[in-house]
Amino acid sequence: MALRRERIDFLELENIRKKHQKNLKTEILKLQGKGFANFIAKESDELIKLFTNAVFGDIFSDFLPDIDHIPLCVIATEKYGQSLISPNSVFEILIVYKNIDGFNIRQILKLLHQALEDCGLNLNIKAIQLNEIFENFKNEFKIKASISKIRYISGSKNMYKLARSEIYKTREFNQKENLKYYIKSLGAFKDIKNLKQEPDLKSDFGGTNDIYYLNCALNGFDNEISFRTQALNFIDEKELSVLNLAIDFILCIKTAQNLSTGSDIFSSAYIDEITNLMQTKSKKTQETDSIISQKLLSCMHTVALYSRYLTASFYRSNFKSEMSFKQLKIARLKNGFYRIEDTLYTPLHKKSKGLNDVLGELLELNDMDYKFDTGAIFYIKRAEVLKSELEIYLANFKKILERKNSYCLLKALLDAEILPILVKPMEHTSHLAVFDGYHKFTVDEHCLLTVKHLENIKDKFIKNLYDELCGEGKIMLKLVALLHDVGKGLTGDHSVVGSNIFRAYAAKLELSQKAVNTGVVLVRYHTLMSDVANREDIYSQQTIFSFISKLGDKNVLKLLYIITYCVINATNDKFYTAYLAKLLRELYLISLESFDDENLLDEATRRAKKEHSLKRNSEFIGLDENLKEKIFKIPANLLFIKYQPLDIVNIASLAQNTQILDINTKNHPSFIIQIVSKFYPNLAILLSNLAHLDLAYMEIFELFDDKFYIKLDFNKNVKNSELETIRNLIEISLKSIDKASIDKPLILKDELNFDTNHSKDYAKLSINAKDQRGLMAYVMGVLENLDIKITSARIQTIKNRTRNLFLIEKSQKLYANESEILNLLISE
Repeated sequence: MALRRERIDFLELENIRKKHQKNLKTEILKLQGKGFANFIAKESDELIKLFTNAVFGDIFSDFLPDIDHIPLCVIATEKYGQSLISPNSVFEILIVYKNIDGFNIRQILKLLHQALEDCGLNLNIKAIQLNEIFENFKNEFKIKASISKIRYISGSKNMYKLARSEIYKTREFNQKENLKYYIKSLGAFKDIKNLKQEPDLKSDFGGTNDIYYLNCALNGFDNEISFRTQALNFIDEKELSVLNLAIDFILCIKTAQNLSTGSDIFSSAYIDEITNLMQTKSKKTQETDSIISQKLLSCMHTVALYSRYLTASFYRSNFKSEMSFKQLKIARLKNGFYRIEDTLYTPLHKKSKGLNDVLGELLELNDMDYKFDTGAIFYIKRAEVLKSELEIYLANFKKILERKNSYCLLKALLDAEILPILVKPMEHTSHLAVFDGYHKFTVDEHCLLTVKHLENIKDKFIKNLYDELCGEGKIMLKLVALLHDVGKGLTGDHSVVGSNIFRAYAAKLELSQKAVNTGVVLVRYHTLMSDVANREDIYSQQTIFSFISKLGDKNVLKLLYIITYCVINATNDKFYTAYLAKLLRELYLISLESFDDENLLDEATRRAKKEHSLKRNSEFIGLDENLKEKIFKIPANLLFIKYQPLDIVNIASLAQNTQILDINTKNHPSFIIQIVSKFYPNLAILLSNLAHLDLAYMEIFELFDDKFYIKLDFNKNVKNSELETIRNLIEISLKSIDKASIDKPLILKDELNFDTNHSKDYAKLSINAKDQRGLMAYVMGVLENLDIKITSARIQTIKNRTRNLFLIEKSQKLYANESEILNLLISE
């Protein structure tokens, strides 16, 4: 086909380019997101073609030859060639040319390159001579991947046919190693980490990179056989339809995300805009934001699983195993699975069975931690499900929970989409995201991770508590771990809703009534212990009484402690800090002791009991009488309530030997400062200077001889090279006579609670506000300026919100300045 003879005005092209960019949102609305990647590819091809033609017209003017006679063509490669693109994508193109004496091909290439760079697309342009393709590309796996699927855009079609022939020859070279490269690039499914709730739609598993390498494997092996034909050798039409729909939806969301934020990372903050672009409608039981995120994560899981299964199956069907017959015989298990190292495989010819038979085969496995290859996942996935055998399924499911290593089987069942069949209450939580700032993973993955942490408790104290449980107790606790968040996504308080669901399902597993009732309490209060430890004064008898009154007995307390450890670790691996572990242990021990104390002794009585214990302590007995007397005159009851006798002796001895100021630091597992000071230190300046270390907890006790004991726990560490500098900064800050110059933070009236009757000796100040640098230092400065003494302070910051809890020693100055404190802190 001859190129049109009229000249194309570059100004006209500029207007076309701007219109192309402007119309993207309009077109996605028209298409409702469907097939938008193909639309972008088609529009981009047309734009590149127009610019190519404009260059040819400008060069040859009135003597423009037939386009097929110009020895040059433009080809779409990589993700552009596969139409896996969105507005922010890099459009990879390859210009193939041939040096012919009749054309100044170098000059044409230069002008074409300059024009295409100005076309408005994010192009990555490569050029190569026709006769160099094979030799330059044959051993370059990354480049061969990029040409596994190509598409003609513009230029000579004769040149394109020649280039395609060379590219086909290149792709066929060393095919086995090509496939290995694609498999390695995808990574094994068993090694993939859980998908984040806000994934990178390009590079996270199930993203466009996975789709790309799947296409490379199935398109780049046999030049005459289509992707569809290759795939249908291993999956059926229905499964292929599921995969294609998943791919299309991911590309649609990626486009909407690009247009909304300019980023490939799915953001919950822009869900409303994305749903508007996708024109998604809400359901009676589900909001649009939940629909979009749940479907996206489900589609990414589908792509991750199918891409690895198809690629591995394709490799195994074309090349012999590298294992010998003897090795394979040793690896084969009685149930037909193959165990190679810690991973289970199934042969390609292993036919699917009824679900009950598949569950039986899984239960025949030794009780150890396995990983499952995608072939094994698909074997489970294809199991035939019969409603008439549901009771038998439940009996086998209970046997899975009896195993020491049930997590690996539960994870395989979840990946195969069988778990929601066995545990009907989990059906709506599959791939359900909760954007609360706490959870990293979806509800179903989070619950399974809770089971994993239950079976792999690292804290020795908690592990001993778990090991003491009877068989039914362990089954019940695993079921609590699996169902503790099952109420999410439903109307009402998820803990209350979840506890009712747990009661109904646990009864089907024929657990004893006592176990069911205990599990109901645990699901109902699975966040309670963490909330109390993080937000309340755990040394207050009122707090402890309120806490244990909800639990009923010591056994529930013990179980709640175990499940709290697991839930926190499963929620976010950064949350279970050394400080929080210590806090939870103290809450557990105080609560355990309080179950034996019917009257829940007040602070003075609890101090008296601790003093009695001190008198019997061998280290205390060895002190001189003067120091003993000083210890008993320490005014802070909380010091005696919180610390063990030996700790009190060590603190007192340190104070006795301190003349003016003593500073000790510890940098593991987090940075801790311990201070004994002859004067009331300038904590406002100190906190201001150390704000970057993220303070977690602080306590201040008045001791004797006008000395104070201060301990500060931070969430972060200090680099060893900076330790000496930090120590000097601490000393300078503490001795400073300057007042901290800190901007007043924004604290709203309803974000502050000041309880002057918290306990006999202490008032409580609670602040739940937007996280702002210097907030803690500002509060400390206000109180210090009014000569009001803080006993302890606790800080928790999550998703730009900070919770601060201050215990303040009661005094006349406190009551006299109550209104002034509120005026200085509240911003409205």
